[in-house]
Amino acid sequence: MKKLISVLMVFAMILALVPAMSAGASDAQSFVVVFKKESLTKESYDLIKEAGGTVTYEVPEIGVLEAATTNPAAFIKSLLKNNSIQSLAPSFELPLSLPETAAETEQPAASLAPVPADQSIWGTGWQWDIEQVTNNGASHEISSGSKDVVVGIIDSGIDFNHPDLKNNIVPGSQTFVPETTDAFDYNSHGTHVAGTIAANGRLKGVAPEAGVRSYRVFGATGGAQQIWITKAIVAAANDGVDVINMSLGGTRIAGQWYYTDPETGETIRLGNDAADLVAYHRAVQYAVMNNVTVVATAGNDGQDLSNPAKLTDWYNAYLKANGLVDYNVQGAAFKVPGETPGIITVSATGGGFGTSDRIAFYSNYGQGAVDLSAPGGDLGPDYPNSVPADYYKYLILSTIPTYLRPSSTAKAVFGEGHYGWKGGTSMAAPQVSGAAAAYIARVYAATGKKPSPSQVQAQLKNTAVDAGKIGYDPLFGSGIVNAYKALTE
Repeated sequence: MKKLISVLMVFAMILALVPAMSAGASDAQSFVVVFKKESLTKESYDLIKEAGGTVTYEVPEIGVLEAATTNPAAFIKSLLKNNSIQSLAPSFELPLSLPETAAETEQPAASLAPVPADQSIWGTGWQWDIEQVTNNGASHEISSGSKDVVVGIIDSGIDFNHPDLKNNIVPGSQTFVPETTDAFDYNSHGTHVAGTIAANGRLKGVAPEAGVRSYRVFGATGGAQQIWITKAIVAAANDGVDVINMSLGGTRIAGQWYYTDPETGETIRLGNDAADLVAYHRAVQYAVMNNVTVVATAGNDGQDLSNPAKLTDWYNAYLKANGLVDYNVQGAAFKVPGETPGIITVSATGGGFGTSDRIAFYSNYGQGAVDLSAPGGDLGPDYPNSVPADYYKYLILSTIPTYLRPSSTAKAVFGEGHYGWKGGTSMAAPQVSGAAAAYIARVYAATGKKPSPSQVQAQLKNTAVDAGKIGYDPLFGSGIVNAYKALTE
């Protein structure tokens, strides 16, 4: 049971809030600053300096920067006196709780036979998720993607040396983590996501001919700042990617941030809007206006996202639990970037091996909050009442970095260990991104013009396989994504 609990604890990338600097500490505290004008000028930087701050990061295309100060109260008051400032919000570090390969010890070979190392894993039944989304590979025969269509993966990086991925990686990968120089994956999450989208070797992704590019926003220890993510969204759009996949998420407030000065007890409102949410809105809209289809996860909290007031109460308690005693939020809480307008938000399903489709036990859901669903894996159809010994087969198999200690289960089953199982909405979103890439490539080949993000979203929704209640429902959205139907209907 302890082993099973530990498996549940590592289900997809979950972003938890931790203060970049403890509130009330003598060290500098960082803030996201949003200007009313969606650009940065010399006056913007002068204003930060005059307020007693130092610019530490910037996204000039959307009028957002990060600044640090040792006197938060004076800094906030000084900036908000200027009518060029829209709002501020504390800048938090977002640690990455990476899922490890779920089956670390040798497990029974499920109901499928082992696959010798010199044979393809594709088509043997182990990739139940891709088989479902592609109608057993039928969509590959119509459109398997193209290097003319690029998916930007904003994540922990990609293993550029993985044999199933290296031929699909297009030039231009970048890192947005300060003091790093490459977009390589030092964790494993981004490589797993990339394989679901575009693996083309022993495994097959949804769009095995699509181009992928890494936009690394997590350090080797798993930390990220929200502004790194918004910077990556803008950069990917500037690079001309066709799809952005963000298998990541956190909680943000559509309302007000408040800071209470620990020395005076004075409570100060940080502006007319929550700056961090505004930054995401601007970055996503920037991408959409540049003809980029943006896909993100619904999250793994098992929460009803249609109840934002309840989520706000949870968020305030979470802030306090993480030492942010000087901050408070009021308003409606939302999952970001998933619930940002313009994004295709994806919930996760379980299934495979003759079992029926079902919402995964960890997946967030909610009326109006979910657009599509896709396989994300779970621990079997009878969880939590029972979990089979070969539970891992119900998770999502994909690529993991070649430098990591090989999965003993994968090595036993496939003859090599550079494949592994993970589960979560992080694994569901790339199924949709792969389908989007295949559809864009199909339209582009036929017409010489790429469809707009709204056209892509409409096609994927209209051709999704209905699940749950007839029509749209809060668990599955418009249904489970299906690349074959998207290409043929």
